Amino acid sequence: MSRIYPVEAYSYASRFNLREVEAWLPPDRGMRSTKTQLIVSLDGDRLAYLFDFGAIVFVNVPDAEREGIVDTFNSKLQQEPHPPLRESFLIEVRPGSAVEVRFDRVVVPDVDSTTLDVIATVVAQSVAIDYYDEDVQAILDRVGAVAGEVGRQGRPLGRTRDFVRFVGTAMASQVEIITAISLLDKPELTWENEAADRLHDKLRNNLEIQERHKALEIKLSTIRETLGTLIEFSQTRRMLFLEGSIVVLIVFEILLSLMKLN
Repeated sequence: MSRIYPVEAYSYASRFNLREVEAWLPPDRGMRSTKTQLIVSLDGDRLAYLFDFGAIVFVNVPDAEREGIVDTFNSKLQQEPHPPLRESFLIEVRPGSAVEVRFDRVVVPDVDSTTLDVIATVVAQSVAIDYYDEDVQAILDRVGAVAGEVGRQGRPLGRTRDFVRFVGTAMASQVEIITAISLLDKPELTWENEAADRLHDKLRNNLEIQERHKALEIKLSTIRETLGTLIEFSQTRRMLFLEGSIVVLIVFEILLSLMKLN
């Protein structure tokens, strides 16, 4: 007989301070932590994984209990631009079977803490990449709109201060996203555990983590190049304005001199 463990993952824009969010969880729960995650035993084999890059993964947690914790996080995280993204997965425990990763689930012969840690980590990375991709696409759309204005009008619409603020915001968002993406590397628990390493690689291949990561990097590179071009254009335009102003002043001075001669 096989058993099914539902896995529900949520991703937020906010990074988590693990010491702070620990107080948001139900009291009197068993906890263990690493530098980047907090693992909470809600009861028996019901687990919650919290990752500092802003993701929560629930394993085998009933809907009501899970939604209660998510509601708490939603109320505490005041700066979220929209509700968290959500991704579902399944763990099928089938005694005697080989490890197999399918479209919507992973089949394992049994479960232990290492197996669950690996699965939770990769699913958290998957839902986090979805969130980062959404953010990057929004920035790319805004940068494209500004570039379109420059192409049509010869300059960005609005005041120079607004343009500078837009560039600064876009660059700050890039830095934050790049920092968060750097946390999606292979976890330490796979370094000395061959079975965990194989499971980790199978899951990442199935969920296309590497391909989606590369797609994000391409978008970020496009944003960087476009912003650089816009900044150069803005500086060139400003220099032309200053040079034109100097020419006008020189002409004006010459005209005044001629008027005095007459």
